[in-house]
Amino acid sequence: MKTIFCLAEDRRGAEIGLKLAILSLAEHCPGVPVVLHRPDPIPSFVEWLKAHPQVRLVTEPLPGANDWNCKPHALLPLLPEDDETQAVWIDSDIMVTRDPRPLFASVSPQTLILAQEAITQTHQGTGIRTRGWELPVGREFPRTFNSCVIRTTRHHHRLLQRWRELLEDPRYIAACEVPVADIEKMPPHLWCDQDVLNALIGAAEFADMPVRPLAHARELLHTGGALGFTVGERLRGLFLPVPTFLHAIAGKPWVLLSPANRQPGRYAAFRRLQQELSPFVAHARRYRDQVGEPTPWFDEHTPLGTALRIAGLGNWALRGLPITVAVTVARKLKMA
Repeated sequence: MKTIFCLAEDRRGAEIGLKLAILSLAEHCPGVPVVLHRPDPIPSFVEWLKAHPQVRLVTEPLPGANDWNCKPHALLPLLPEDDETQAVWIDSDIMVTRDPRPLFASVSPQTLILAQEAITQTHQGTGIRTRGWELPVGREFPRTFNSCVIRTTRHHHRLLQRWRELLEDPRYIAACEVPVADIEKMPPHLWCDQDVLNALIGAAEFADMPVRPLAHARELLHTGGALGFTVGERLRGLFLPVPTFLHAIAGKPWVLLSPANRQPGRYAAFRRLQQELSPFVAHARRYRDQVGEPTPWFDEHTPLGTALRIAGLGNWALRGLPITVAVTVARKLKMA
């Protein structure tokens, strides 16, 4: 199948994430088309893109889209009715560590492929979201899906259209006005765009659509947290290669590790330590000479972080294991 990768980003100062995503795709999927939606790009970024002809920059706003709520709007035009093209959405804070197309090759075009939410996220599952939208429940998945990676084909037109409709629903638009810090006070079906997609996946209308989740810590990894990457997943990682997709979920390392953004306090230091040990940061360093901008956050090395990297023996999964063990034990003791 012909493959097209699709990315979008409208936040100021987020070019570094896009650059890392593009550089990883250029390394592992050379020549594969990439459609990038970036309204009002800064001139230096446009100049940098000239070295990457596989990327088509789209600066016009997507009709009907609202900030990050643009995934179905961006994917639908890439999927002709009479073609078996696969359009693969990846978030702007994701890198690939190898060509991901073999992951999709053995899966039917009718199957929707997407990530799973971090296991630490509350209110897991599609059921609460489907019922929240007052849709007839056709099936329930116990684990919430994450829309950071989505493989779609023409067979998913109706799903994408319904997703777009609900993202343009006044109820959802009103929920988008809630500050990010207060989002978990809202019902889970209104948290963000992926919660709307979860509602549809569980609805009777799409109950016959096959769904294939990407295995966390084996095919995709949410990086940067202590508990999202569990002790068991880390130990199994000793015998596995780095996952195909690395996702810098939540806090971004280029922000948290930036000397210009240094926050005081132990909690902030703990968050920086997790990023310092992140497989995302370790993999991103290979592109230091190609991003075309200063990257001082690559050089964050604390004594504890250095000791933990040495203790991890260079393995991508073991570097943060002692922290995950300590936090897991502390959590169990607190719940006891």
